[in-house]
Amino acid sequence: MEEMDEISVQKAFTEYGNYLAKESEIRDEIRVTVKDLEQAGREINTVLQRIHRPGGIKHLEKIGQTAESKFSKIRDLYKELDQKVPAGTYWKYSQIWTNSNSWISFLASLTIYIKSEQLPDKDEVSRLVGMDAQLQSIHLDIEEYLLGLCHLCNELSRVAVNSVTSEDYNRPVRIADFLNSLHTGFRFLNLKNDNLRKRFDSIKYDLKKVEEVVYDLSIRGLNKPVEIQEKPDAPQDAEALEK
Repeated sequence: MEEMDEISVQKAFTEYGNYLAKESEIRDEIRVTVKDLEQAGREINTVLQRIHRPGGIKHLEKIGQTAESKFSKIRDLYKELDQKVPAGTYWKYSQIWTNSNSWISFLASLTIYIKSEQLPDKDEVSRLVGMDAQLQSIHLDIEEYLLGLCHLCNELSRVAVNSVTSEDYNRPVRIADFLNSLHTGFRFLNLKNDNLRKRFDSIKYDLKKVEEVVYDLSIRGLNKPVEIQEKPDAPQDAEALEK
């Protein structure tokens, strides 16, 4: 009887060992692809950081196009990752790639923003990175997308400062309006995620930084409307001013 029990225990734990070995193998394979994703993301980030070089603001369109073209590799890698994740096990392994997803979502959001100066919505970001309906398991989680927007706010505060050195004095005003709208949008959310709530709190500091830039430009008269800058000596209509 004792011998039978011992055999049963050995059989059970052999199965457990095989299961754990298989789990470890799946995780290792996933980590390899996630590492490749992070490397591809660094290549895109290198392109996007050209914005902050002297005169980089004047080449935003070209920088955006170059960055966008590099997302083809990201899309291929997400397809590869999706094939490595067993069906129905997304949440089991998601902690391996969630930080990478947030960062890549930020890169996509910044790429879309510098081309359009509009809020990149979740569907746009998902399409650019390849996490759309074509994949079986992998998708862009809403919290990953929102964290990406928080990173975007931080980056745009740097863009606002560097715009001044490139003599693009109206861009900080547009960035301030965008960050103010985004901050207002976040305030509608009942944030339970501690990490997301902390990142949201940082937006107000980014907004304050940009508003200080706008204020400095205003007191120096550098961010006047374009039409006023082009015609500084245009005669005023006295009758209209009285009204």
